[in-house]
Amino acid sequence: MGYIAIGTITGTHGVKGNLKVKTDSDFREMRYEKGNTLYILFQGKQVPVTVESYFTKGKVDVVKFEQLNNVEVAEMYRGCELQVDEDDRQSLEDDEYYFSDLVGLEVHSDTFIGVVKEVRSFPQGEMLIVEREGKKDALIPFIDEFIVSVDETKIIIREMEGLL
Repeated sequence: MGYIAIGTITGTHGVKGNLKVKTDSDFREMRYEKGNTLYILFQGKQVPVTVESYFTKGKVDVVKFEQLNNVEVAEMYRGCELQVDEDDRQSLEDDEYYFSDLVGLEVHSDTFIGVVKEVRSFPQGEMLIVEREGKKDALIPFIDEFIVSVDETKIIIREMEGLL
């Protein structure tokens, strides 16, 4: 059984044990659905927790877990990774990808550009953060106009003026 990181616990919210999470996952509403089991990576071990409620406050997700009922207990998880069991991943349609599957892929146009180090969601859509050797990271919109193909090892992009 493997686990996939979906975010980082950044702090607490209120006194009842709610956790603030910087979510790095797609399918937020599905991940934080009431009754779902997630895992907190704490001191090298996965601690199972059950979602009681969820809401968004600004740019952060606030999640209440059934097992955490006060701020003192919740506080010890600050900085921990929040994970999901990889077997709980939903099947995707063609041309849909989990963020975690894109991280680490090489990006090419006519030449090698770099490696995807992160995928971020913005209101305008998803962006690939591509680490380039000796240069600033490139931000590449993950939309059909720029993405030619994706396979298990690489992403081929259509390079346009001003993109890189």
